[in-house]
Amino acid sequence: MQDLRIILIIIGAVAIAALLIHGLWTSQKGRQKPLREKPMGRMASEPADDSFDNDGIGKVRVVGSHKPAARARDEEDDWQATPHFSASDDEDDDEPALGPAPAVPAQAATVSDARQREQQYRQGEIDPLFDEPAAPVASAPAEPEMPEETAVEPVREPEPAPVLRQVPKTWQDVYVINLMARPNQKLEGSSLMRALTGTGFRFGDMDIFHRHQTPAGQGEILFSLINMVKPGTFDPDAMVGFSTPGVSIFMQLPKPGMAKNHFNLMVQTAENLAEDLDALLFDDERSPLSPDYLAHCREQLRDYDSQAR
Repeated sequence: MQDLRIILIIIGAVAIAALLIHGLWTSQKGRQKPLREKPMGRMASEPADDSFDNDGIGKVRVVGSHKPAARARDEEDDWQATPHFSASDDEDDDEPALGPAPAVPAQAATVSDARQREQQYRQGEIDPLFDEPAAPVASAPAEPEMPEETAVEPVREPEPAPVLRQVPKTWQDVYVINLMARPNQKLEGSSLMRALTGTGFRFGDMDIFHRHQTPAGQGEILFSLINMVKPGTFDPDAMVGFSTPGVSIFMQLPKPGMAKNHFNLMVQTAENLAEDLDALLFDDERSPLSPDYLAHCREQLRDYDSQAR
């Protein structure tokens, strides 16, 4: 675009120079022609009547815009002697003259360039103050978006296992309390379901009931309840027509320090179920649950918990 603009400027300058040279040349040629003599006869023949009458009043003269005939003829002769730029003069010349023809394309190009520049000015591509194409405003480079820092939860390292004391093992791995119906009776499913829900049991994994740390079923499992009849599972949707001779409540040993408390809660829950269902409690050998058996279990669990001290 810049190169085209320079070329157009050069062509226009050459055309203007050609016109100036042609004008000067024809002007010099016209001045060399002999001027015709001006007629002076009538000017000398006209009398100057400046006489006054007896009252001292001269002849009335009309002042008008009409020029004297002699002056008009002089101007006519001057006009005829003045050179004119016409095509007939160029035809009489022996030397070839630079005609205005080359200027036509340049003028057309100049008009076209002017229209183009006007259109660019309207579109904002040319700066009106300096008549130069306005430099496009470079947009500032967008800063790279920094990824939002997400709150990283600290990685909780597993708690190291407590150093346990060396204590002779006297405890069992599992403690069981059996809940059985009275002789010639069975535990009805609907009554059993109502009693289990009232004591905080929730149906869960392995299709059995579990007692968690909270009655809402949250936290670790403290102890569980299974059916004495194999396979030992329950169907909560079929408890209305269900019956069983008994259920077993069992506790697996937790980490040392909590076993005795879990066992006491299991004994208390078993006693509440026996009261609600009018059932009987038995130990792991299906002997009637006695205070001596419970005391023996608590002593074992105390030894187990002592490892953590």
